Amino acid sequence: MNKLELIKEKLSNAGYKVSVDVELQNDTNANIVASRTYFSWKGLVILSQHIVIQVVDAPTILDFKNLFNAGFNIGKKLNRVPLLRGLQFGYMIIPIIIANDVSDEVKQFVLQVPSKHWSIFEFPVVFDASSNETIFFKETTFWGAFFFSDLRGVVSKYIE
Repeated sequence: MNKLELIKEKLSNAGYKVSVDVELQNDTNANIVASRTYFSWKGLVILSQHIVIQVVDAPTILDFKNLFNAGFNIGKKLNRVPLLRGLQFGYMIIPIIIANDVSDEVKQFVLQVPSKHWSIFEFPVVFDASSNETIFFKETTFWGAFFFSDLRGVVSKYIE
């Protein structure tokens, strides 16, 4: 079983709504899109979580930014919660790129503190298929500290 099939199976078994070969707005496809909406006791909030996975030969930082934007657009379309973002509701977007050739620039990008957005968590991850290593931010920052363990847990449980 290849990496994508394994991830798809794990996410499906965990209750995510999983789609394959999803067309994105920038004339590319996501290999896997997995979504779920759940209540978090940590912040007493409803979270709309979206994992967008794409296989890219040699990814760039722009690829991550495009994948994040596509994930957020998917989240807005799939979200059925009648709350305004920021009022006990937020998004978790996890753009994941699987690649054989991961540059040091991309590694540094995913290891740094993720970008801040209003009530949106951006948590980029790269899986280096050549070394079988999953690279992502492993620390906690003050903003959103409660939720970084959830994001890392998703990556550790379903991607690594």
